[in-house]
Amino acid sequence: MCASERLEQIIEHVGDLPAVPETVSEVLLLTENSELDLSAVAHVIEKDPALSAKILRVSNSPYYGMRQYVGTLKLALVILGVREVRNIVLGISVFDALRSRRTESMLAGDLWKHSFEVAAFAKKLGDHLQLGLHGEEFITGLLHDIGKLVLMRQYEDEYAKIYSAAEGGNATLCTAEVERFGFSHAEAAAALAARWNFPQTLTDGLLLHHPNAAIALREARDPCLAAVVRIANLAARQRAADDAEAWALVSEKMPNMGEGERDALLAGFAEEIASASAPSL
Repeated sequence: MCASERLEQIIEHVGDLPAVPETVSEVLLLTENSELDLSAVAHVIEKDPALSAKILRVSNSPYYGMRQYVGTLKLALVILGVREVRNIVLGISVFDALRSRRTESMLAGDLWKHSFEVAAFAKKLGDHLQLGLHGEEFITGLLHDIGKLVLMRQYEDEYAKIYSAAEGGNATLCTAEVERFGFSHAEAAAALAARWNFPQTLTDGLLLHHPNAAIALREARDPCLAAVVRIANLAARQRAADDAEAWALVSEKMPNMGEGERDALLAGFAEEIASASAPSL
């Protein structure tokens, strides 16, 4: 079974996924146009004042690492570029769509802060490797755990018990999810991204932020992006990242870096991130 068929099965199993917000559909459509009109993109986003305000909060947060303050949406489009602003729109809109009474406790707990830490680690590593990802590493990191929100939204009581027993952890939680639902939160995240027609690079990054026996990192549309997000997820939890498959890909960008240097690099990122606070959702 190919990956797309697998995700379709998951979509059918989960059922009742939220529809893609109108603003997201319009932004995705506009940004596919090679003759892009910045004013048109700004106009679409500004129709949602709350979304506009959140874009500025995220882009100006210490996690994002902007070197200058961005005070208006149009300035953000000029300085960050359309792709980066588009990616921030996608990130914020997913959390807004999945926010509910059922998911509020997760967002108020560790998940929201952890998501931003992973995003920050991913962006710092992507910048260090000079990958030129236009914020895709940040947003993929930010959204990597949205599958947990999907499962909580659909199976509140049952998933709350599984999540609590695993203490939100990685391998143990994935195993419990697969045993009960037949798929993990990583696959649920990718299924939602596929349903919303997100870029394949983002969908693959969500799917592979944990090791997947059926799909190798090299099979991702952007293997290095997927590897960076997996490393960032581990680093945010453990301040280290022991994943040979991911480092093998990243090492192609920095072949002379040993394990000790890698750990020192992540430790430096952790120190920079530690004092930051996540912007409000």
